Amino acid sequence: MPAPPLLEILRHLESTHFRDIAGTHVSAAIPVSERLLNELVTATMPRDLPIREVSVRPEAGNRFSVRLTPRVTMLPHVTLKLEVERQPDFPAAPVLVLRMATMPGLFGLAGAALPMDRLLPPGVRLDGERILVDLRAMAARQGLAAYLEYVRELRVTTEPGRLLLHIEAGVPAS
Repeated sequence: MPAPPLLEILRHLESTHFRDIAGTHVSAAIPVSERLLNELVTATMPRDLPIREVSVRPEAGNRFSVRLTPRVTMLPHVTLKLEVERQPDFPAAPVLVLRMATMPGLFGLAGAALPMDRLLPPGVRLDGERILVDLRAMAARQGLAAYLEYVRELRVTTEPGRLLLHIEAGVPAS
């Protein structure tokens, strides 16, 4: 079955790096509900992680509560309190940096007992009390890395129950 005409036009634009709409600039504010955020996390989480469930709750002040439920039922769930420490810098360093807001030293203690690197999905790594979220690596896992070249700025903020994405993107003028 052939693709609808509009989809064909979009595919052609993509194949030419959007040259027919060069000079486009888009600014968007995208509120993402807690429900949708958790659906996205679940859909992109590798199935081989030793985590059965991840639940993210956006809170006021650029903070998150993240509840991790291990696959091993004998282990209790862990709730981490994280806050945005540094926004991604496009295109040079598209990495969101989150910092442990409560229970300092937890990663160090947990790392001694558990292989923390195995608990985190690809593109997410632990650096002391910080979690580094490599947006380029995560987009690549979903086949979307090419779209990051159009992002000029991305800011992640939160309010109770919602993640707020502020995006500036564009197609350079020819």
